[in-house]
Amino acid sequence: MKALPQPILEAIENLASLPGIGSRSAERLIFSLLKNESGLDQKISKSVGRLKRDIRQCQSCYHFCEGEICALCADPTRDDTVLCVVETPLDVIALERTHEFKGRYHILHGVISPLNKVGPEHLKISELTNRLRELSDLQEVVLAMSGSTEADATALYIAREIKPVFSGKISRIARGIPSGGELDYLDIGTIGRAITERREF
Repeated sequence: MKALPQPILEAIENLASLPGIGSRSAERLIFSLLKNESGLDQKISKSVGRLKRDIRQCQSCYHFCEGEICALCADPTRDDTVLCVVETPLDVIALERTHEFKGRYHILHGVISPLNKVGPEHLKISELTNRLRELSDLQEVVLAMSGSTEADATALYIAREIKPVFSGKISRIARGIPSGGELDYLDIGTIGRAITERREF
């Protein structure tokens, strides 16, 4: 795009490479920063710079934190009998917003995806099995995975891997009809899972 200076083009291109941000969104954000007179660009630059410098993975659950252990792992009020395995830190945030889960977490940082050349060795699966050997109070492992094919395969793989080291309950979060959802607007897979995973009323 010859109408724009190279620094603007580079900024748009770099921002658009982030997941969930297309080129049009990137353009709007960059031009908003150019118009902003409050020093927002410097604040963002400083904050982003701190991410790589100050943020690391929790040594226990592999969430992001500033110290060696994250706030959730350091919380003595959490339930040590339940461990929830999730794909990403964003899943922890989503579950915490519900205020329903009070146990501990383990973050895989992805799912097994042969097409993307992501194998079990690229995830925190071996760390999970090692952790299970040390958690004497643990009674249940909850696999809180998404509904994708890769997530299903990852959940099956994990269940098989942890059975030799964990004799407690292995569960999977329920999937099906969302609150307020109408059957005729839902996809076949969602309806199928809802009927097969039905429970007693």
